[in-house]
Amino acid sequence: ITATQRQKTGKAETSPVCPSQRSAFVLTMVEISEINEYFQKRMAESKKIWAAREAGGQITKGGWRTLSGMPLVIHEIKHVGNRPFMWGFFTVALGTIYMQTKFTEEMKANSDYWSTFHGSGGKKHH
Repeated sequence: ITATQRQKTGKAETSPVCPSQRSAFVLTMVEISEINEYFQKRMAESKKIWAAREAGGQITKGGWRTLSGMPLVIHEIKHVGNRPFMWGFFTVALGTIYMQTKFTEEMKANSDYWSTFHGSGGKKHH
């Protein structure tokens, strides 16, 4: 009895194996072919949908998805939704540049980080 016939008749499948010993995942060849047929139909439908999208211009060559590197960064900077983030990034970048210009030689000498990693290595506490 196939899965479809079982649904129509309401009869349980008769099996030589005791139902308590039968695995829940045992399928007949007919059931497997029905499943394969179903997925083949779904694949054909998906291919039709993607072909229509490509023909309609929804998937375009040369769009933002094909960008990488600096062109992508510039595109993202120009995007309206990213403006608050870009203002924050710009503010932090300006603050960092300002602090670096005010970082004197005396400050470098007194800095544990600078003397350990960039200077003479005189103040290693670790």
